[in-house]
Amino acid sequence: MSGFKQVSKAQARRHMAVDERIERMAEAPIDLLRREEFVQEISTLWRSAQEKFLLIGRYLVQARVRLPHGEFQAMVENELPFGYQVAYQLRMVAEAVDSGRLPGAKLPPSYATVYQLATLTTEQLRLADQSNLIRPDVTRPEIVRFKRDLRNKAIDHVGRREALEAERDRLRERLAVIEAELAVLDGEE
Repeated sequence: MSGFKQVSKAQARRHMAVDERIERMAEAPIDLLRREEFVQEISTLWRSAQEKFLLIGRYLVQARVRLPHGEFQAMVENELPFGYQVAYQLRMVAEAVDSGRLPGAKLPPSYATVYQLATLTTEQLRLADQSNLIRPDVTRPEIVRFKRDLRNKAIDHVGRREALEAERDRLRERLAVIEAELAVLDGEE
């Protein structure tokens, strides 16, 4: 026995890239004193988290494509630290960014917020961009409100159309009555 442990290529790459001791040291909190130091450190960590969420989404996309039928869902349900809904959102975000539908540089650091953007149609994304909703500091409630407003406008549009169609039908019926009366009057002459 050689004393070496068999590892996958991905595990080997991960071990070569990051020594766990160095990673633990990098993750140990340091004493910060000034507001600017807190802002800088927290912002750096937040961006790092965003990058990791995007990478997780990309791995989920790969796994869904490459694993045999049924294995992906079983893996998500039984072996990952999150459920199917989070996996779905992470995949949708990665696909939207990688396809160019969403501009990675302008996105907020929350995958849940970016997911809300990813559910928009191309036209809705254009309107969101015009409304300055595709930006790093956009909040989930802002996007939810935007989507609700779009839905309400669509309902208003449908309601207005129905009202106009009903008015048209009423006028057609009235016109038919007038035409009949005119025909009667024409017959009396």
